[in-house]
Amino acid sequence: MKKFLLSLGLISALTIAGCSQSDNEDETADDNAAEQQDDDTQSDESSDNSALKKELLSAQMDFTNTISPYQQKINAYQANLADEEVTDEDTEASAEEALTAAKEAQTELENYQFEADVPDDVKESYEQAITTLGDYYSEMETAIDASALEPDLSSAQEKWDEFQEQITSIYEGQDMYAPDMADALS
Repeated sequence: MKKFLLSLGLISALTIAGCSQSDNEDETADDNAAEQQDDDTQSDESSDNSALKKELLSAQMDFTNTISPYQQKINAYQANLADEEVTDEDTEASAEEALTAAKEAQTELENYQFEADVPDDVKESYEQAITTLGDYYSEMETAIDASALEPDLSSAQEKWDEFQEQITSIYEGQDMYAPDMADALS
């Protein structure tokens, strides 16, 4: 009888231990599945974020390649204005090129299509920044028309600063380094 009770007790203990281990394995499997799902979600978000960053950088490259030729002429004109050794004739010649560039840039920006697979709010923000840059070129045109040798570029500079702030907001909103558009377009 003692052997029977001892055997029954041992069997019961092993059964309970086995069931307990099975419950722990089920819980561990459930926990692992939940962690895997969280990892997959984070991986998807990371992948989506990476794709968005690539799209923005690609769009920036396209944009800067399109607008740089116009901005370079305006930059050359501003450099001539600042250089005391440049003759008035040379400054006036570069002013004509800058005036033409400002007009052409406005036309280019009016027709520019921001082609990037980004969320609508990011696309709208970028399009607003493009509109602001168009306003900069309009102000630049007005200033050069008024005086090629002594233009008041303050309104144009305000629009440029507004454009840079908008671009900065877009990129920093995506945890990206914001480009200095003066450097990017020069």
